[in-house]
Amino acid sequence: MQKSNFYDRLGKCTALVTFATASLILACFLYTGDLHYGFIGYFFLLLALPVNSIILIILLIKASKSENPKKIKAGIGLLFLNIPVAILYFSIGIYFVEIMRITFENNTGKDIKNIKIKGCENNYLALLKNSETETIWIDINGDCSINISYVDATGTTQNETVIGYVCSGMGQKYTYKIGEGETGW
Repeated sequence: MQKSNFYDRLGKCTALVTFATASLILACFLYTGDLHYGFIGYFFLLLALPVNSIILIILLIKASKSENPKKIKAGIGLLFLNIPVAILYFSIGIYFVEIMRITFENNTGKDIKNIKIKGCENNYLALLKNSETETIWIDINGDCSINISYVDATGTTQNETVIGYVCSGMGQKYTYKIGEGETGW
């Protein structure tokens, strides 16, 4: 009876720690847009998959030999629940590495208008007042650069390179300060 409780706790703890860790990594990636969290999540998946699989196999063997398999089934159920969660989290991660979330910040000292965002995907902002920001999501559909053109307060069209090179898998959050040019990541 004691062993059944141990294996049940082992399954539950493994499932909950895996779920909590994966959720934290995904939340950090979505919040910061930092690809390092994407890599951490990918390698965590590579580590968690065999560990969870081994524990699941052990629990299934113990449950089949146990006099009271109900005590172990909750841990088994939670481990099985992590499978669709892992697939969902991985899909969310793949979706977001294909999108640039660029926050455009007007640092020109004046209002600007007719802002055309060109490159991977074309977007348009009619007006961006001084010191205001606007976030645009841009799908990355291959190798491209992202540029903007806008009309400044004097009526002159300005052209700037936001990001010189982007390709699939480089999606992240980025703040671009209009009027300062490409400053690096």
